[in-house]
Amino acid sequence: MNHTSAPSTRNPCVTFRSFNCTGPSLPENYRALLLAILAFFTLATILGNLLIISSIAFFRQLQSFPNVLALSLAFSDFLVGLVIMPLAVTKVIYNCWFYARLYCNVHYFLDFTFTNCSILHLCSIALNRYVAITDPLRYESRVTRRTLVVMLVTCWLGSAVSSSPILLSLSPTLSVGTIKRISCPDDCVFDINIGIMVVIGYCPYFASLVVIVCIYGKIYRIARAQVTKIRAQQGGGAGGGAGAGGGGGPRTDKDNAEALLKIVLASLALADTLLAYRVALWIGYISSAFNPILYAAFNRPFRNAFRLMFRLKVFGEGARDTDLSGRLK
Repeated sequence: MNHTSAPSTRNPCVTFRSFNCTGPSLPENYRALLLAILAFFTLATILGNLLIISSIAFFRQLQSFPNVLALSLAFSDFLVGLVIMPLAVTKVIYNCWFYARLYCNVHYFLDFTFTNCSILHLCSIALNRYVAITDPLRYESRVTRRTLVVMLVTCWLGSAVSSSPILLSLSPTLSVGTIKRISCPDDCVFDINIGIMVVIGYCPYFASLVVIVCIYGKIYRIARAQVTKIRAQQGGGAGGGAGAGGGGGPRTDKDNAEALLKIVLASLALADTLLAYRVALWIGYISSAFNPILYAAFNRPFRNAFRLMFRLKVFGEGARDTDLSGRLK
């Protein structure tokens, strides 16, 4: 049983710009509109994640152990935007591969590697937040430099190893019955054995989804219990005030966990196999552009760092040591 990397097509091969491929299926005006939309998301992914990388590299307050994971995630998403999405744009619009045949195989390998790396980072960040919320007193002893190194190696090396079966397509012998290019000569479409597809795609996706849902669900329940406990301790009259403002810490954890849970579920579950392949594929790509938005929405230091970047207030003396925790003037 095999699985194709794109919807099967019976369209004959055509000559398009001297390439022998399936060719565009959309009228030219629609192609221009789709190109503009996908180019916007590609640029947003690159610039947004570059903003996170620059902020962590510049502001000393952001150079903490937990933000090492954020930096690594931003770098993997940056690579998705820089290396994967531009070529995927031309492929989805023109149904043609305009580049070296070898790079089609390499691009497919990097595609799975970087996207799997991103979702493994989300799991690592969820685990880090779980420890920080459930065991804050022992956080520094549990999340050490060695722990972070193990997480980073697992994310990067694990995703590369799990995606390595794609490289079998480079060998005419090993690719038989496993993974091979199909369709027109200048298309970049693969027919993949279902067992390999489980290893490189389904297993990392659904395993990560289960881990993220379980962890953020647990964080949400803990945060909600903390809010209930604080309200009970402060009594009925004061409880209303605590719920509105006094319970800032637990309520923040609760709200962040609930919001992140909904967003992660939406971005991951929408990329399920119920959707058309190309729609699911691009939802996965575009999700790499949302991390900067999440950081700006739920993390004041990052939000303040972004504001200082946009206002060009990073060139003054002592700008690197700016206190990002409070309100900016």
